[in-house]
Amino acid sequence: MSTDSWKGHVNGIVYGIQFDHVLDGTVVTRVADAVTAGLYPGDRAATLRALDHALRQPGPLNDEIETHHSEESIRTFLNRLALALTTTPAS
Repeated sequence: MSTDSWKGHVNGIVYGIQFDHVLDGTVVTRVADAVTAGLYPGDRAATLRALDHALRQPGPLNDEIETHHSEESIRTFLNRLALALTTTPAS
């Protein structure tokens, strides 16, 4: 998967969480449900592939969207999201 491909998925997710004060389990569930419902580009499998590629990158995952979340909190959130998408049955 190219950088442009996974980056688009990550940017879409970060855009959707940029105003959440805390990236807690409620936000993970909300985004996982939205991915499963098709509210984000690509399907669940494509999002999981993008997250897998993104999380293996050593550089910053969020270098385009203004947010108060740190790189570490975004990485943690994306890891939790990937786990939720893997363990939650598809609709």
